[in-house]
Amino acid sequence: MKVKIWLTALLCITMLASGCATATDAPPPETTTTDTATAYPNNTYVYEGAIKQFLLPEETFSEVRQGKPEFVMLHFTSAVMLSPTDPYNMDVIRSIFVQNELSVHYIIDRDGTVYCYVPENLMAGHAGKGTWKDDPHYTNRINHYSVGIEIVGIGSPRDMSPYFSADEYAKLDKRLIGFTDAQYASLKALVTDICARNDIPMDKDHVIGHNEYAPKKTDPGELFDWDRLLG
Repeated sequence: MKVKIWLTALLCITMLASGCATATDAPPPETTTTDTATAYPNNTYVYEGAIKQFLLPEETFSEVRQGKPEFVMLHFTSAVMLSPTDPYNMDVIRSIFVQNELSVHYIIDRDGTVYCYVPENLMAGHAGKGTWKDDPHYTNRINHYSVGIEIVGIGSPRDMSPYFSADEYAKLDKRLIGFTDAQYASLKALVTDICARNDIPMDKDHVIGHNEYAPKKTDPGELFDWDRLLG
């Protein structure tokens, strides 16, 4: 399959964090829920807990990963630019990914529901260009070595400054800012399981933010509490 790692850093953050795309006319596929670790295509497993299969269209999948992932990368996303009063409509958010051929392995809704967009054994085009600890092995290639997780949320004024003026940001419903307790609980369960299955140390050298790989990015943002995940 065609590798989807051509995405530029600007495109990824614009479409994912801001949601500046129109919703697709096609209805999303039905979701199915499983309460145990579930095998997806090619014996790929999702974490052992409540999860919904919400796979993106096959053309947005990337090539089969060679070897186990070495990192987990965190992002935030919403449709706030498209719909400031309803930024967390999961069908609209999914349509942004589909229309722009973006991909990520998991996305966590405000109520803690985890959706699987891309099976873990396939690369997802979530990271774009960047570098990690000046290691050329990972430069512009961390999609090959990482599992990407989107957390549905809106960042701080600084995080969102590329998309909103201070006045525009001030008009957002403050209840929509940041992340929820349910999201932190699901994220910790998911990351713990991914790390355990793939022998990834669960520390800040291996569970990283998009901004650490691509400094022009702001996600998962100033409001994300790393201690609630790794503490």
